[in-house]
Amino acid sequence: MHDSEEPNRRARGRMRVEKILDAADSMLRERTEIDVSLQEVAARAALPPASLYHYFSNSHALMLELAKRYVAAFELLAQEEVDHARLGAWQDLIHLHCERALRFYHDHPVAMRLFLGPETGWQIRSADIAANRRIGRIQYERLLAHFVVADSATLAAAFPVSMTIGDAVWALSFARHGEVTPEMAAESLRARLAYLRLYIGEFAEKRALVRR
Repeated sequence: MHDSEEPNRRARGRMRVEKILDAADSMLRERTEIDVSLQEVAARAALPPASLYHYFSNSHALMLELAKRYVAAFELLAQEEVDHARLGAWQDLIHLHCERALRFYHDHPVAMRLFLGPETGWQIRSADIAANRRIGRIQYERLLAHFVVADSATLAAAFPVSMTIGDAVWALSFARHGEVTPEMAAESLRARLAYLRLYIGEFAEKRALVRR
């Protein structure tokens, strides 16, 4: 194979993986459990089963890859711009991040089941925790950009912890109700803010201009 053909081969392979993940996602939307076989997904994707086994050794590997795709989407969501003019206090940033994540879960119910449900195992949970570290860093840097807060490694470390606290309340709501209810969403936000107030004063001066 010529070197010039390698990027095209990788692109075709990625497109096939995305087709497989789309098929798995659509099947999971129709089921009450996180449970699909590679043969079933192959049929939904209109691909030979051997194609799936080329990319995934089993259905758990497929679920992990689907979770990683959702993780990447969450990270892109966290990087979306925030309207500085609409922020009154630092707490508004946390509220905004929570609203965006909950809206994403509403639009992608399979993601909610993968990350908040009890069925998917430690590998997916580990990927979620790692994503919280990266997204927590994004949220911390956004806080510094919009408000006059001292740069602190301790505060930076507190952000992913606060996200994990909030996720735990969402998971409790999911276990009880099959969704994150408005009441439990409010509880989750209160828990995050209460924890972060241990490291950030109740009032932080808003910057005149966003710090780049």
